[in-house]
Amino acid sequence: MKAVGLIVEYNPLHNGHLHHIEQARVKSNAEVVIAVMSGNFLQRGEPAIVDKFTRAKMAVKQNVDIVIELPIVYTIQHSDIFAFAAIQILNKFQVTDIIFGSEHGDIQAFNLIWQEINCNKQKYQAVLTEQLKQGNNYPQANKVAIEAVCSSSPIDLHKPNNILGFSYLKAQKKINPKIKLDTIKRVQADYHQTQVSQPISSATSIRNQLEQFRMINSYKELSMPLTSYSLLGDYQDISGVFHRWELYYPFLKYRILSDSIEQLRLINGMTEGLEYRLKAKIVESKSFAEFIEKVQTKRYTKTRLQRLFIHILLQLTKQQVNDQLKQIDQINAFRLLAMTNQGQGYLNQLKKKTDLKMITQLKKNLSDRFVIDEKASLIYYLPLNPESQLFLRKQEFSPPFIMSKD
Repeated sequence: MKAVGLIVEYNPLHNGHLHHIEQARVKSNAEVVIAVMSGNFLQRGEPAIVDKFTRAKMAVKQNVDIVIELPIVYTIQHSDIFAFAAIQILNKFQVTDIIFGSEHGDIQAFNLIWQEINCNKQKYQAVLTEQLKQGNNYPQANKVAIEAVCSSSPIDLHKPNNILGFSYLKAQKKINPKIKLDTIKRVQADYHQTQVSQPISSATSIRNQLEQFRMINSYKELSMPLTSYSLLGDYQDISGVFHRWELYYPFLKYRILSDSIEQLRLINGMTEGLEYRLKAKIVESKSFAEFIEKVQTKRYTKTRLQRLFIHILLQLTKQQVNDQLKQIDQINAFRLLAMTNQGQGYLNQLKKKTDLKMITQLKKNLSDRFVIDEKASLIYYLPLNPESQLFLRKQEFSPPFIMSKD
């Protein structure tokens, strides 16, 4: 069976994602769709609106055949690490194609930039280093460096999916150039769009709508499949909330106030005395929104700070993260979140010719990487009442959801 790979978050799964899944099948002519999905915390340093199990169910109910969790230690990093880990996993699952969504929508333009950088590595690196020294954040520094070596940059590298797309391309070239990488253009809705539109809207606008009005009476108003809408409602009935950063602010505040300067300094992503700034600003801030506004600078973007805050919540040190990054190309055990019976057949076929190990539920004596994922799950459910926490945590110890396609 031929397989196509997707790298997703589905926060939540909406009609734009449905278009991506359908087009990926058409472009690749694949029989199996494999999605590597961020867990309970996401690449931009945010808690997912609903948990990974709910979002994995959304996926398989919309014709994704296998959903694999991207370990959190790789998820909450900058785009190059996030992309490398995701592409590495899809390569292990022997996909022939990987198709991503982007604002630009033309893979040749991504290839052109990669070729220009490859021919001008020293100049690119020199400009990048100089821009970072001047206090620019990495996305801005990277954009300037690319423009310095490209005669004309056909891609807007301020756009988040274009940035990720280029990271996917760099990872694919390193890991397995034989994988066919392609992209489809985002249709109608911009990533940062804040107002819901039909028939396709951004995940950002849907989350804003849910935060303001809780559940809306029609799935069509939220520009999502009925199954996604129903699963959102089911999750809210159990949890009472849709997750957002404000719910975690008391836990973050406790961690920053109770940890010593020396302890905070060890956390991954803590640089240049930022720990002193966090200590000073958190006592002045009544909410998460106020806190991050006070801490933000030109160098420390909102996204970078949010990733750091998740590291603080998980007490993930530089040493722990570095240890995991050294093993990034040796991963052969993966957490299976959901699948169809078609996906199950593909995995059975794969097991006969590879050493892949599928973790279907948490058990004792798992590797450090899975221990970190378990801690992330515990913290993710902390804002909920004790009964909801216990109920939802049981999913970690249950077999994955299987959707029949018959």
